[in-house]
Amino acid sequence: MTPTPADIESTDVEFFSDGTRIAAELFSPPGLAGRAPAVVIAHGFGGIKSFFVADIARAISAAGFVSLTFDYRGFGESAGPRNRLRPLEQVADIRAGCDFLRTLPTVDPDRIGIYGTSFGGGLAIAAAAGDPRARAAVCAVGIADYGRWLRSLRRHWEWIAFEHRLEADRTRRLLTGVSEVVEPEVIMVRDPESEKHEQYLRENWPDRAFQLDLASADAIIEFKSIDYAKALGDKALLLIGVDEDGLTPYDHTLDLYAAASGPKELISLTGMSHHDIYKPHQRDGLMQQVIAFLQQKVAAP
Repeated sequence: MTPTPADIESTDVEFFSDGTRIAAELFSPPGLAGRAPAVVIAHGFGGIKSFFVADIARAISAAGFVSLTFDYRGFGESAGPRNRLRPLEQVADIRAGCDFLRTLPTVDPDRIGIYGTSFGGGLAIAAAAGDPRARAAVCAVGIADYGRWLRSLRRHWEWIAFEHRLEADRTRRLLTGVSEVVEPEVIMVRDPESEKHEQYLRENWPDRAFQLDLASADAIIEFKSIDYAKALGDKALLLIGVDEDGLTPYDHTLDLYAAASGPKELISLTGMSHHDIYKPHQRDGLMQQVIAFLQQKVAAP
């Protein structure tokens, strides 16, 4: 009998990324025999493994893949300094997850893909581009140019004020070594739908609350996943975009698609918002398409 996502059990595991302990969760199909293909799943801005990505992992594992979710360093149950988000460090955590999977006797080390959602979508592309053995990446409602994205969330005068604040913080860091710590909304301005979503998260996962230093904003602004899309070589890329996405604009998905150097596919969704892709009535159908891509581009010999 074909397993369903509800049949998938998970195990708490850990690995190390740049010497930092990363808390993770491993999902495996029941009755696994031999070496299976595997997928590392990277969540979005300030996300943790205990919500949303676990549902994605179960769906993928029900299709015969080993799946891995994790908390980035400094977030959730992982070790590392708090109040810090550096995209390149999170890319390194994703790649460490791929390397961890390769140590498992149940995983085929040469059949590994990476799935990233929202903020993690561009990170997944970068991780795949930098991993010679990764076969493919999936980028769902992702970002092509993270500086352009942060700017798009503000009115022009707000962006000017934010730039002045960052400049003052750079001087502070130069003279004192300390960056101002702020609420995440100071860096990533939320649209109304995202504000409601954030309230839901805070009510249901209060331990997930976090802050960030303004040095994180500088690191985010400098990150451009579109450069890594151009460097994917022959690795396959699946892009998923929502045409009226109020948080990560659809044109970022189109820009990534145009830039990708290898085999590529595009799923365009309409009549929904950014966070609807995590809800069962939208997620389940979408995952069928994602799994078909993974079976062709990752699982196939």
